[in-house]
Amino acid sequence: MTGCRARIAFAAFLALAVMAAAQDQPPATGAPTPLGGPQTAPAPSSGGQGPDAQPSDDPPPAADAVPGEFKPGIFRKAVQPVVTEGDLSGVVDGPPVGTLDDAHGGLGQAMWSGAARGDIEDLLGRIPFASADPFARSLSRRVLLTISDAPPGAARRALVTIRIEKLLQGGLIDEAGATAAALRLGNDPDFARVQAEALLYAGRDKEVCSDLTATRLTAPEPFWLQLRSWCFAASGDGASAELTRAVLEAQDIKDPALDRLTSDILAGRKTSPANIEHPTALHIYLLRKAGLPVTNAIAAKLGTAANLLAARDPRNKPADRLAAATRIASTGALSGAETVALLNAQDIPPSALVKGDADKLPYLPAQSLLRRQASLETRLPVRAAILSTAVTPYPERWAQTAQLQGDLAATIPPDSADPANRILFARTLALAGRSDAAAGWYAGAPDSIEREAFLVLIDLAAPTAARDAAAQRAISWLTINATPQKDPSPLAALALGLSDALGRPISPQAQTLAAAFEALPWASVTRRPPDAELAMLRDAAAQPGRRGEVALRVLALVGDGGPRGLSPSVLIACVRALDRAGLTADARALAVEALALSPL
Repeated sequence: MTGCRARIAFAAFLALAVMAAAQDQPPATGAPTPLGGPQTAPAPSSGGQGPDAQPSDDPPPAADAVPGEFKPGIFRKAVQPVVTEGDLSGVVDGPPVGTLDDAHGGLGQAMWSGAARGDIEDLLGRIPFASADPFARSLSRRVLLTISDAPPGAARRALVTIRIEKLLQGGLIDEAGATAAALRLGNDPDFARVQAEALLYAGRDKEVCSDLTATRLTAPEPFWLQLRSWCFAASGDGASAELTRAVLEAQDIKDPALDRLTSDILAGRKTSPANIEHPTALHIYLLRKAGLPVTNAIAAKLGTAANLLAARDPRNKPADRLAAATRIASTGALSGAETVALLNAQDIPPSALVKGDADKLPYLPAQSLLRRQASLETRLPVRAAILSTAVTPYPERWAQTAQLQGDLAATIPPDSADPANRILFARTLALAGRSDAAAGWYAGAPDSIEREAFLVLIDLAAPTAARDAAAQRAISWLTINATPQKDPSPLAALALGLSDALGRPISPQAQTLAAAFEALPWASVTRRPPDAELAMLRDAAAQPGRRGEVALRVLALVGDGGPRGLSPSVLIACVRALDRAGLTADARALAVEALALSPL
C-alpha cells in the first residue's frame, strides 16, 4: 500500500507540474493583455485592457494618502491633470503618482526630460517587468514606480495606464492598487478599466465602490454591470442590485458563482463556489473578501495576479501552490525566498527521489525535486553533481536558478567537486549574491582568461581593497595575454570593456584592446538589436536629464531574458549609458550579470 500511495502521490505531483508548464510564460510585454483573463464579453470600446500581478517585499503603500501629504510608501503631487501637448483624443496623464520619489530610489520627477512622448509610450509598453532576470526586473520596477511628470506630446494612452498594467503583469499587486487609488482621470475608459482591475486585485475596499470606479454606473459592459450590482448590494441598495442583475439576465449573462459569493458575504457565510466558469478580478476580490482561497483551478484561468495569490495562499495544497507558481515562474512575480519555501514544502515521495525524473518535469517542479535530492545527499561530490544538473539544462534561467539553489551551492567546498564545474559554481554563487563563497573557487587557480575575468566580476559584485587590486592585476594580464587575433574571448572583451565603461582605471593599451574586441563579429551572439536602437540609446545618454529614456532603452535592448546572448559591444554600451545617466548601481548590476552569464 505504501508503494501504491507513493506512486499516486508522484503521479499527482507530475500531472500538476505538466499542466502548469503549458502556461509558464510571461504576459506579453508589447500590446496590452486583456485584464482578468477570459471575459464574458468584449472589453470596453476604448480598448480597456490591462495586466496581471504580484505584491512585493516593500511595505504596502498607504491607502489614505492625500495631495501634498507624505505617507510611507506612497507619494502624490497636488497638481491638476494635464492634457498633453498636441493631444486631440482628450487623453490626460493626471498628476504625478508613484511610490518612489527622488529621495527614495526614484529616477527623478523630471526623468522624461527631453524625451518624445511617442517614444516613451512605446518603450513603456515594451518594458520587461514580467521577467525573472534580476537586472531587468529591478530597473523596470524603479521606472514604473517613480513619481514623474509626463513628457509633452500627442498621447495615445495615459502613461499611468501603461504603468499599472505593467505592475500587474509583473506581480506588484499592492503597488498597482496604490497607484490606481491615487488619482482620477475623466473620460478615459482605457484607464478606468485598468484602474478598477488594480483596485480589485489589491483588495482596496475603500476605493472599489467609490467614485474612482464611477464608470460602473453608466458603462454597459458585463464587467461594469457586475461591479455595479455588487456595489449596490454591498451598500444595502437591494432594489438597485436586483435591477442591475435583471439587465445582466436580459443579456443572457448568468454567473451563479458571483451571485453565491455576493449573498454569502452579505449573510456572513463562507461557501466555496463549485466552479467559476469565467473568473474575473471581481471574483478574485469577492473570494478574498469572503475569506476563501484563490484556488489553483481558478488561477489557471487567469494571469499573474490570480496565480500569485494562489501560490501564496497556505490554505491551498503545496502541489497546487507549486502549479500556480509554475505558470508564472518566468515573470519573477514570486521572490526567490518565497519560491524556495514553496519548493521545500512539496511532498515528494521517496520513489521519485530515487528515480530522479527531473528532466521530465517543468522548470520549477524539476528544481524542487533536485533541491530535495541535494538536501538529502551527504556525499559532497554527488551533491555537487545534482546541483550541476539543476543549472546546466536551463542556461537561459541561470540567474533565477542561482536564487533557488545558491544556499546549497554554498555548501560545496571547491575541492569536493569536479574542477570542470568551477565556472558553474563560482558564477552561480556570484549571481546568488554569495561573493565570498564564489571567490574561493578561483583561489590559487592558474592564470587564464576565465580566471582574470572572474576576478573582475567578483570585484564588481562585492568590491574590497584586495579585490580592487586583484582586478587591476587581472586587467593588466588580459592586456598582455588576450588579443583579438590570438584568443577572441567575449569574457576578455567584457572584462576590459565593462571596466572602462564603469570608469575603472585601465591603461590606454587596455582601452585600445577593448575597442578591438568590441568590433568582432561574435559567434556566441544570439540576439542582434537593430543598429538604430543602439544609436538612439547613445543619443539619449549624451543629453543630460534623459535618464528615464536611457533606462527604458537599455531595458528594451536587454529584454526580459537578461543580458545573455547580447554582443559585448551592446552590453558595454548599455552599461556606459546607465553610468553616464547617473544610474551607477544599475550599471554595475548589469555588468555583473553580463560577465556571469557570458560564454567563455
